[in-house]
Amino acid sequence: MYGLLTAPCPRAPLLRAFPSPGTRVLPKTLAFPSPRLPRGLRASRPPRATAEAATSVLGGILAAPLSTLEVGLRSVNLAPLRAPVAAAMSAAVRWLGVYREVLLVGVLLSWFPNIPWDRQPFSALRDLCDPFLALCREVMPPVFGRKLDLSPLVAFMAIDIIIMILRPQPRM
Repeated sequence: MYGLLTAPCPRAPLLRAFPSPGTRVLPKTLAFPSPRLPRGLRASRPPRATAEAATSVLGGILAAPLSTLEVGLRSVNLAPLRAPVAAAMSAAVRWLGVYREVLLVGVLLSWFPNIPWDRQPFSALRDLCDPFLALCREVMPPVFGRKLDLSPLVAFMAIDIIIMILRPQPRM
């Protein structure tokens, strides 16, 4: 219908971009409409240009093109967040180090049976240590008829793992 037009049509179809820039561009009067698909079917669309650009920038390291979400996440500027996040992580590492020392004192004092745990400062120490140790006792219950409690080892390992995750790694 729109094959060769000599006069402009009120409903002229849009031209599609050609795959390579070296191809000849047809004038608008020679444009052909895109074929219509039956209702419910969709034409396959080419991958987004941003994903192709990101793949070409990476020099073909990635075999598959990046998804739109990955391209969007790579374009986010995280520089303003580095200082506050680093400060929060450093504060968390310091707090965990102090808590590890308090836990060590609480575990060492638990070996002495005549300590009055209902008086200050021992009751505050027990209030700080017992919830976390009770959580660790669920992971590692006491052994040998409840005579050997290994939950402090689990607690110290958990704290050390969290500290290793939060501590910033040196750049090379």
